[in-house]
Amino acid sequence: MSVPIRDVLVVHPNAGRRAALASALPWHRVVTVESKLEAADQMANAAPSLIIAPPDDARLFLRQVAHSAPNALRVFVCSKSDPVGLAELMRSAAEGHVFSVLDEGLSGPELGRTLSHLLQHYGSANLALPSASYTVHFLMEERPYVARCLQIGNFGASLLLSGEHVPSSFPPNAALEVLRIERAGHLVFQTPWAHVQRAQQIQDPFGTQLQLDLSWATATYPPPPVPGVTMEEPAEVAATLRKALRREAVMWLQRANDSSLQLCLELPSMKAVEGGGVLEGQSSGLLDVQIGDELDLFFEMGGQSYSGVCVLLERSVDGVMTVGMPRSLVIRNWRSLPRFKPVPGQRFLLSFAAPVTGQLTTRPVEDLSVGGLSFSFDAANEIIPAGSRIDASLLLPDGHSTDCQLEVRSIQALAMDGREGSTLRPFRAGARLSGLTQDVRDIILQAFMAARCQYIAEGADVPFDKLWQLMEEARYRFHPDYPFSAGPPPAVLGETHHKVYSTGDLGRSLVYSSDKGLQGQIAALRIHSRTWLVQHLAVRPGVRRNEQVSYELSNLAVELGEVQQDIEFVRYSWRKDNRWPSRRIGWLARALETPGLSFLRHFAYMRLPLTQDPPTLDRTLPRVRDGVRTDFVWIELHLRDRGHLVRVLSEDLLTDEVDLRALRERYKAHGLHRNRRVFVVDGEFGPLAVALCEESTPGLNLLEKTNAFWLLVPRRDHPQARDAVLALVQRCVEHARERGRPSAIGLVDEEDVETLTEAGFENLGRFSEWIFHRSMIRRVCELWRSVFERLSGAPAPDWSGEESGE
Repeated sequence: MSVPIRDVLVVHPNAGRRAALASALPWHRVVTVESKLEAADQMANAAPSLIIAPPDDARLFLRQVAHSAPNALRVFVCSKSDPVGLAELMRSAAEGHVFSVLDEGLSGPELGRTLSHLLQHYGSANLALPSASYTVHFLMEERPYVARCLQIGNFGASLLLSGEHVPSSFPPNAALEVLRIERAGHLVFQTPWAHVQRAQQIQDPFGTQLQLDLSWATATYPPPPVPGVTMEEPAEVAATLRKALRREAVMWLQRANDSSLQLCLELPSMKAVEGGGVLEGQSSGLLDVQIGDELDLFFEMGGQSYSGVCVLLERSVDGVMTVGMPRSLVIRNWRSLPRFKPVPGQRFLLSFAAPVTGQLTTRPVEDLSVGGLSFSFDAANEIIPAGSRIDASLLLPDGHSTDCQLEVRSIQALAMDGREGSTLRPFRAGARLSGLTQDVRDIILQAFMAARCQYIAEGADVPFDKLWQLMEEARYRFHPDYPFSAGPPPAVLGETHHKVYSTGDLGRSLVYSSDKGLQGQIAALRIHSRTWLVQHLAVRPGVRRNEQVSYELSNLAVELGEVQQDIEFVRYSWRKDNRWPSRRIGWLARALETPGLSFLRHFAYMRLPLTQDPPTLDRTLPRVRDGVRTDFVWIELHLRDRGHLVRVLSEDLLTDEVDLRALRERYKAHGLHRNRRVFVVDGEFGPLAVALCEESTPGLNLLEKTNAFWLLVPRRDHPQARDAVLALVQRCVEHARERGRPSAIGLVDEEDVETLTEAGFENLGRFSEWIFHRSMIRRVCELWRSVFERLSGAPAPDWSGEESGE
């Protein structure tokens, strides 16, 4: 078994590149020299475990290494655009020398990851295989190949091709695409690419064969999508950096827009100074920069990568660097769902047959979500490469087990146990999880809630009378059809509450309880096919806001929407005259405004009681007809032309979704109603106005937004636009009467308030609504956390006279 590599010799004529290579290995003893002659002297004194050098005179240098440091790992740094260097490496490989190749153009983080990967490969377990049992398929330059697998490890393999292939066809570092390994026709491993380390001809009983030694990445997921999402709010940036430091994320620095030299910032810390904060740490090398120069900062955390620009403020002779806080951070997602660590009493256990050896293995789950998990293993003895496909059994906290499938997406080295000579090489495997039933997903979500906040529980089975009482005490302003003064809540509201929130798919109800009893409640609803509406937040009067009841409830409601993999958007709504959500969520929406990913709008809430006849109009109104498919096409194009793509996607306004056919069937399966009617007034060349009239079982939303209508008016300056709006309003009122509704609700723009007032509607106030994409959820939660962190350090404001947000 291997021991950790500590002594490294770096050979390079360029001082900056030597420093970059050294800084990529901050946990090793590194000696840097300028020439191979100096390197020979160093090897004569002490044999290194790793040697990094340029490709010139590679064959001569390799012969020297074979004599002075026969067990050293050899790595050459060569650009893909250097034909002379590549030719020298090809000749070296043809002589039988074993070495690895690094691309000269790799950035600091990539360089560090690749070197770590090679070192891990060097010390990892390898298993010889019966080649007839394992078949390898891959592509190179779009040409398919089939080979046999001779040996496999966690970071690479040896393949055998027929003798018709020559080594020159597979130069060092050549990329093999979509490589997969099958055993008896069953897929056990697949990676999007692998790199050739060496190609050599060998003789076996079947004649001349070509052996390929390969390495592959420690992660199979592609690079983050570009462009990323930018956070610019200083409080959000500071909160993210604090979280990264708590999680001990590795911080990298480089000159602005120059990846030729990147340094690791060791022991980083944040300090508060006048006018903001600074980031301080020990530099692992030297950057050719001056005080006041801009630097790029990089780090990775929680399945996301972050980058920003900061300014060098101080640099001491002992290598301590102080940089200003980045003004913004660009975020790119690696992982689609956040993971959580199970609390004691909610443990999960994973059992499986190792994908290559078939050895029965049982491991505790380190962290998980409904879409993935991680577990640890010993890379010195176990072979579980990134790309492995595993059939597994998951033991649940209640003692039952369930079958599932794993796709290992990444493996990462963990801290050693510190014992001298230890052969243990602990690694963490992150895997995609599939094949779970809804019952198992619910158990995982229960554990997720327990891990997030011990005071929060499911509210679906809480008697609705108790929730109603809490909301009344919280001064929650309901739709006037459900006044508190009328006594107990209507039975239909309790029935709807149970049907919706007991499914987990249509919505979630959460309650916050303490030793003082029920303190808060929130609900979230799948208001449209891909949209999760956070609604009905109520906190008992007297609860201090900095006790974070609102924060815990609202954050968990959003995160429970995120774990629904088909949810793409989250939607908040609040009254403009409600100070708490208007100030906090309004600020959040403005701070995180992202065109194409978020949408902030304001509307008036208009209501007409249907216990009285509407006023009689003194003129004839245009004819209203039901919408057809061509109108659905117009609706989508009209909103797209105005840049409202977020609304199109989040409110099922794509042509094939306007009638809510799929959502209607989803609700129908649970005994609930959800529908949309479209009414149109025609003009000369297209619609003068369109009404989108929502329908639902009473109580899905206690303000009955799911039983309200919206208006689309393409040209308000048209002479008949006002009459068209009046005609549509009249038709929507008739539709509400036909359905037995106690009132008609209009959610309209300010320009239509006067028209609806003429039709007898009462303006009950102005509302705001914010819709944002799931890629922003973690940013929203982090910034929301920063709001409460600031509140927790200040005297609690008196919110006793405030109603709770919707």
